[in-house]
Parts: sequence; structure tokens; C-alpha cells
Amino acid sequence: MAALSLIVVSYSVFYAHGLLVLNMPVIIVIMIIGLRFSTSMDWLQAVYGGATSILSAYCFRGIFTAIGALIFRGRDLLSDADAYYAITLAALPAALLSFSVLRRTIFPDHKMKRFLKNRGQLKTIVAYEMVATINLVAINSGRQSSPNNLWYVQVALGACVLALGMLVFAIYQSIYSAELLEYRLQSEMLEQQYNRQLAHYKSYQKYTESFRAFRHDYKAMMASVKSLIRAGEAEKAIALVDDVYDDMQKKVHLHKKYSDNVVLDAMLQDLANQCAEKEIEFSFQVFAPRNTDLSRLNAIRLFSNLTTNAVEACDKLPVSERFMHIVSTAEPSWVVLKVENSYNGETVENAGKLITTKEEKDMHGLGLGIVNEIAENLGGFVLYDIAPENKLFTVRVFIPQTKADDHPDV
Repeated sequence: MAALSLIVVSYSVFYAHGLLVLNMPVIIVIMIIGLRFSTSMDWLQAVYGGATSILSAYCFRGIFTAIGALIFRGRDLLSDADAYYAITLAALPAALLSFSVLRRTIFPDHKMKRFLKNRGQLKTIVAYEMVATINLVAINSGRQSSPNNLWYVQVALGACVLALGMLVFAIYQSIYSAELLEYRLQSEMLEQQYNRQLAHYKSYQKYTESFRAFRHDYKAMMASVKSLIRAGEAEKAIALVDDVYDDMQKKVHLHKKYSDNVVLDAMLQDLANQCAEKEIEFSFQVFAPRNTDLSRLNAIRLFSNLTTNAVEACDKLPVSERFMHIVSTAEPSWVVLKVENSYNGETVENAGKLITTKEEKDMHGLGLGIVNEIAENLGGFVLYDIAPENKLFTVRVFIPQTKADDHPDV
């Protein structure tokens, strides 16, 4: 409705001053500014939103006008201002209705959110919209001066249909490309996670085998100890016990347990290895969430994205300043995962949202968006506490419990 009112008012003003050629570009600029400051969109997203709204509205009006001119050839609809107003009032609701249908079919909100975060695809669409706008303005400027109205109507109809069809197709392809990119990144992450779990399983298998080997000799060694004690050879028995202990330390590979869940334990083991490799001080007090709708896959995605970001942030600091603490708690209505880590004090925000500081922004920066999406889809939320003066970055993810959890805080 805002676009409809804006177009009608601006058309009246520009028509009165003979500046109709400026109508479309000026309305697009006004829409962009309005979207930027009335929504949480950044400038690029606002340009896309404003240009898409106005371009589609003009295409529909052009199509309606051309069809009307073909049907009512006895009337000069192209230069009749009253007829043009009436067509505009009829065409713009049709444009809104068509986009409502597209939103319910091939452009659902969750896909559009992913698309709007992909700045590479967004720039491509915006570039197309700018070219299409210039093209339509040029064609529309010949509306009243064309000596052959039928030829002009056919050209205008073809241009509007083509511009609108290309716009829908380009957005669809961009959404598809954004989904493929995210799928590829998710596949790589899950493959890495699978390899971590496999390594964890092999480590556990090695621990089991070494323990079985030690247990095989344990009975014989204990029998010797008993014999020495019965013979009054206490010192020799003590020395043999010490040898048994040393042998156990050498043969039995220690397997540290981090949590109460095999999958989570594998992830924490891998995280511990990463922290040890990068000399990051770490502490984990985590349990696998129960009584929530969080699937195992989403739990892996959530945990992996948070910890990967934390490790990367710590890695930018001197060794003495690197630390990471992860705690999960069960509150009456929520399971809360808190990840606290040091960072270099530098963050980049756009329209109130954190974005990646890496150069390849389309390949990175999806992590926090995925965390937000998982939490929000479950009815939860994410809180960020950024303290650049202390170089402390804290993320708290709140997942609602489906029923009371009697699991104690760990």
C-alpha cells in the first residue's frame, strides 16, 4: 500500500511539472531510504527491496496499459492521464497479489532470509534491477511520442513481461544458488564432524584394546603380589605394585570423558584437541540437552558453529590471552548454552547484526545466522554480550524445554 500511494502521489507531481521521466528513479530512491530506516535492512537489502517493489509495480502497470491499449484501440490510453491513473490503481494491487502468491509458493520467508544474507547474489539482482529500470524508463519515455502506437504497445508489453519474468527467474536462481552454497557448507561441516566422531571412536577403541591387554596380565601380577605378601616380602610386593602401576600408565591409553553423550563427547574431544593445538585455555561443563525439540543434527550444527567461531576468535590473540569457557545449564523453562571466549575487540555490525570480518563474505559469516535460525525455529533466542574493553565475547543460546527437566546443572 505504501508503494501504491507513493507511486500515485509522485506520478501526479511529476506529471504536473512535465518530469515523468524522473518518476521511476526518484520513487525507487524514496523507497530505498524508507526501507533502510523503517526496517532492519542494510543499504544493499534496502536497494533490493525498493527496486523490486517499484520495478514489479511498473511492469504490471505497463502490462495492464499495453493490454488495455490492444483491447481498446479506439482510445488513446497511452496519453490519457485519467485512464493511466485508473490503470495504475488496478495494476498495483495485482502486483501485490502476485507477490503474495509467490511468497506462499516459491519465495517463502525462510528462503528469502537466506537469500538476503547472500550479498553476492543480492548484488547480482540489484545490478539487473538497475539495468531493467533504465530500460523501462527509456521505453516509457516514448509512450506519448511514438508515431506508431501499435508497434510501441507491442514493444512495451514485451519489455514489461520480459523484465518481470527475468526478475522472478533471477530471484529464484539466486535463492537456489544460496541454498546450494549453504548446503555445501553444511555438508563440509558435517563431514568434518563425522571425521571427528570417527577419530573419537578409534581413540575409544584403542583405549578398550589397551585396557583388555592390561587386564589379561593383571591377574598374574596380582597373584605374584599376594605370594610376596604371604612370604613376608612386603618391600618386593610394594615394588611390584609400583611396576604394575607404571606398566598400566604405559599400556593403557587414557580416554578422557567430557560429557554424558557419545556424540557430544566426540565434539568436545575434538574441541579439546583444537584448543591444545592452538594453546587456548579451555573449560567445558556441558550436557546433552533433554526435553527439547532440538534434533541431533541441529545440536551438532549449533555447537560446531559456536565453537568454530570461538576458536577462530581466540586464534587472533597472543597465546597468553586465549581462553574459552563453555557451560550448559537447565533452567525451569530453558536449556541454556553459554560460550564465552576472548577476542581481539574488533567486530563488524551491519544494521545491528554481526557480520564476518573475513574477505570472502559469501563463504563465511553464516555461522551465527544458522545459530539464530535454529534457536528461533524452536521458539528460542540468542543473546550476544560483546565487551570490547575486556576483549570478551559471550553468546547465550536459549532453547525452550518441552517439559520440566530434572537434569542438574553440570
